[in-house]
Amino acid sequence: MKQPMNYQAKHNKLYLINAISLSLVLSVFACQSGSRSTEEISETDQKMQFTELQNLKLGFTTQNFLQVMPVNVENTKTLIDYAANEGYAWIELRDPEADLSLEEAQELSDYARQKEIEVSYAIQKGILDDDFWPTFNKGVKNAAVFQGPGTFRSLGSFAEFTADPDKQGWTEDELNQLVLYADRAANIAKENNLQYVIENASEAFFGEDTAYFGIADLFDRTNAYVGWQFDTANPFSVSRVHPPADSVLKFLEAHADNLFYIHLKSAQAGQAQTTLMENPLSFTEVFQVMSSHKVPYVAIELQAVDNKEQAFKNMQMSVDYLSNQGFITNP
Repeated sequence: MKQPMNYQAKHNKLYLINAISLSLVLSVFACQSGSRSTEEISETDQKMQFTELQNLKLGFTTQNFLQVMPVNVENTKTLIDYAANEGYAWIELRDPEADLSLEEAQELSDYARQKEIEVSYAIQKGILDDDFWPTFNKGVKNAAVFQGPGTFRSLGSFAEFTADPDKQGWTEDELNQLVLYADRAANIAKENNLQYVIENASEAFFGEDTAYFGIADLFDRTNAYVGWQFDTANPFSVSRVHPPADSVLKFLEAHADNLFYIHLKSAQAGQAQTTLMENPLSFTEVFQVMSSHKVPYVAIELQAVDNKEQAFKNMQMSVDYLSNQGFITNP
């Protein structure tokens, strides 16, 4: 198993927890989502807490709202307000094409800091996409201005799979190129004081001899600076090859030293779900691995919908699910 160099120092740096108390929330996001009203916000409001594993932090990805709230300063501030009002600790800011300017990213960073919301930054490009590097080079500068997890995320695969509906994994030539590019991206991110992370997506989780290669093969070959952002549903929905849940759990346990945050998402019958619910890989087991390896950042990700009110209702239903299952205490 690959061991990241300077492991303890890297984690101390990336997971330093801000001990500042949450102050009175000054602005309230008004929507018909079940969010709390102004009268329900009080000076005693706290962040949502995990009931037993209190070193974990609950957030969400703005991908959940992209169909109804395109990326811009105004919409992102609204979602930061929503995160603060509802008691989330952090957000993953999804800027698929790195459309935000550096000045806009800095404005949003300052705003999130005022609201005591941590932010990580993510683009929606696969490493082999033709426009990966222009998007990466702009995005890495944006990512560097935000305070929080200190991560910069991309997909492992994208265009090469959308172009071929029968493709299950990478060829050996593709894997070799992926390793070269991922190492380069991670080194650039490190120069900007960031941790580069790759999300498992359409590719097979595990390879099949020499027939095709998967995300596990990529992580086995990349350098110590390439990190992992795990999506709990993708192996059982987005991926073209669905592995047994216990094999994914074993890989998670063996590679948690290279994990930096997760998308908490549910899959059923091979499809990603619009709310959190039971998943082939138990959330309980995922949370326990994260907590024991001091990986605190959990981001709710939902299959996006094209109705704004429903998008917020889906978020509330997902929080209710976590609360009803005893995972979190909702203030």
